[in-house]
Amino acid sequence: MGKRIKLIYILSLFSALMAISVQAYWLYNQYRYEVERYADEIAADVLRVGDEEFAERRKMAIGDDTSYIIDRSSRTQSGTSTIRNVQTQLCFDFKTDVLVDSIIGGQLNMTKLNLSFDATLPEDSIIHGVERNVVNYYIPFQVERLDSLLRARLSQYDFQIAFLPEGDTLSRFNSWKILPEHLFPPCLGVKYRYAPLERKGVMIEVGFPINPLLKRMVGQLILSLFLILLLLSCLGLQINTILKQYKLGEMRESFVHTMIHELRRPVQTLKMCVSFLNDKEMRTDEAACDGIVQDALFELDNLSAYLEKLKNMVSADGSATLLHPILFNLQELVEKVIRLVHIPSGKQVAFSTAFPPDLPLVTADPVHIANILSNLIENAIKYSGSGVNIRVVVIRNDKLIELTVADDGVGISADEQTKVFEKFYRSVHLPDKQIPGLGLGLSYVRQIAEAHHGQVSLRSEVGKGTEVTVGLPI
Repeated sequence: MGKRIKLIYILSLFSALMAISVQAYWLYNQYRYEVERYADEIAADVLRVGDEEFAERRKMAIGDDTSYIIDRSSRTQSGTSTIRNVQTQLCFDFKTDVLVDSIIGGQLNMTKLNLSFDATLPEDSIIHGVERNVVNYYIPFQVERLDSLLRARLSQYDFQIAFLPEGDTLSRFNSWKILPEHLFPPCLGVKYRYAPLERKGVMIEVGFPINPLLKRMVGQLILSLFLILLLLSCLGLQINTILKQYKLGEMRESFVHTMIHELRRPVQTLKMCVSFLNDKEMRTDEAACDGIVQDALFELDNLSAYLEKLKNMVSADGSATLLHPILFNLQELVEKVIRLVHIPSGKQVAFSTAFPPDLPLVTADPVHIANILSNLIENAIKYSGSGVNIRVVVIRNDKLIELTVADDGVGISADEQTKVFEKFYRSVHLPDKQIPGLGLGLSYVRQIAEAHHGQVSLRSEVGKGTEVTVGLPI
């Protein structure tokens, strides 16, 4: 049974870890998705600021109304590859009609730039690149100007700008990516090419806070946390159920052993009584016969009371214990119980008693009181070493008769002294786990004491012994 439970523990734990890992992987991908969405928005803002910086330089360089004359010529070289070089001539002025009049009048002052680029580029990319190259020709790009604009427009982010090595990508000169070494917290790299046809650009690293990402992911985080807690709760319930089943199995086995142990004493006594009555010579002693019959009746009452005790202890309806109180001599009852106590072989048990000289008769259920005393004495014998001294004391205290059973056994720890009166509780510090018992004895003692409108108290110290006192009203 223990190996099965360990296997179930391992499989359950492995399944939980796998489920949590899948959930974590899903959450990680959601995080990357939100980072990319957020990064795309930030990159758009950064590029807008870059366009603003370019617009300022363009206005200072060539104004708003500009005309371009682009003269293309291509040349093909023979060899293993074909290269198309486009020689582009540009001229600019404020207005086309002024440009035409100036050309006719011979007053045109033309600036000529020679650029080489891939002739297969789209027309809009060529025009866009030409314009940026022209602006950069008159007013060169400055990192400081772009940095100041970025910090003014996007003050919530941190920026670092560095020049890019010249590259080959000209189709669309702006691009971005999440830097792999900066995912927690995320860092965005934006490529901004201020002179694409000359293959010049900068890398803008943007460090952005993680709080906006968490706000975007609050729904996913709550869902993931709920699923993980639900999974752990189900796992805990499963393990708790398995433990209860395991303890139930142990309790069932302990119950069988305890029943055998508890029934052995009355059966042995009854067997001895029957053996005595079967002897014709011994039956001639009327006094002895009367004593044997009384002992047999007493044990039969104890047996009935023990079965009643089991019924009362395992019942869940909480009904009151049925009592049959009569007036009896408590001292005689104590002496009879001690005389009939079953002492296991190999155990040295010494009894001592003390009674007040003016002990009054007690009105109570003698069978249940005998069972209380029997339980306390048997506990003292079971939870001790090879030898134990048991002292039974009866005193009169105000309106109570106090019955105390004290021993010098193993004792009960302070943290368990309030628990031992609970149903089915057994100490986890038992020196011998094979000691039979259901954890019902002291619970039964308290139940019977309260049924008599009495009380029960316990004092104990580990290694020195235990003292249980039952108070019964006079």
